[in-house]
Amino acid sequence: MKFRSFLKGLLWTLVALLFVFHVGAGWYFSDVLIADAFVPEPDTIELPESAGDLGLEEVTYESDLGEFDAWYIPASGDVWVIHVHGKGATPAEAEPLFQPLKDAGYPQLSITYRNDAGQPLDPSGHYRYGVTEWNEVSGAVDYAMDNGASGVVLYGYSTGGAHIMSFMSRNMLTAVRGLVIDSGNFDMGNTVDAEAARRDLPVVPLPVPPTLSWMAKFITSLRIDVNWQTINYIDDAGSLRTPVLLIHGTDDETVPVSQSRRFAEAAPDVARLVVFEGAGHVDSVEVDEERYLSEVLAFLATVD
Repeated sequence: MKFRSFLKGLLWTLVALLFVFHVGAGWYFSDVLIADAFVPEPDTIELPESAGDLGLEEVTYESDLGEFDAWYIPASGDVWVIHVHGKGATPAEAEPLFQPLKDAGYPQLSITYRNDAGQPLDPSGHYRYGVTEWNEVSGAVDYAMDNGASGVVLYGYSTGGAHIMSFMSRNMLTAVRGLVIDSGNFDMGNTVDAEAARRDLPVVPLPVPPTLSWMAKFITSLRIDVNWQTINYIDDAGSLRTPVLLIHGTDDETVPVSQSRRFAEAAPDVARLVVFEGAGHVDSVEVDEERYLSEVLAFLATVD
């Protein structure tokens, strides 16, 4: 009996130590997570050197927070492509597409959104992964339709894809002809888990266990009001009726390519995934520009 009581006491002591460890380490990694993923650190917005040749115009559009800056590139057609950049990036993220899409006749609007440099801040003070940024996508679509567009294609890069999906879940507009999502960050919780798996524990050279990643996300949700299920847009993919071109590199160490695979599986009737071997995050156009542009232009031709 004494031995069994000893084992029981030892077991509960280990459970208590594990709990204390997870809470303490979870708070530490919550600090890291908030700083890395939610605190705005926007890049400086600079016009591309090709702005003059493109006929690029600096314009403003309206969202619920007020005016936002955008770059408009005119072209001969009336189906606009609206570029939505990734977290911390700028409208210049779409620069490799500017000239090819202009030549193909697609006017373009490359937008800023809340928490970008010089733009209105989200009231929360954090990136929200589409929960609030969808308002800027909506404002950009309204701007295009008010200025001569017959329809739009939304083109998202990384977290820009989350903003677009959040918008689409609220607005199944016939004006949206199609979606192109490059390295889409559709499931931020999964992105966090993947990053945690690449990190080591403090002091101990062991990888962060999944239970600790869960605890860090749980504490983060309490501290800054993050609903991880709300910013998982893969579950919404099955309701899409809009054609989608997904582009993702196999060597993406920021957003796992598995997210785009899951998206394609969830929406087999409308989504097509194009994988670029060896490409990193939003890097497929650099790995094989000719194939990349060919895929994009072929898709646009089907929804124009």
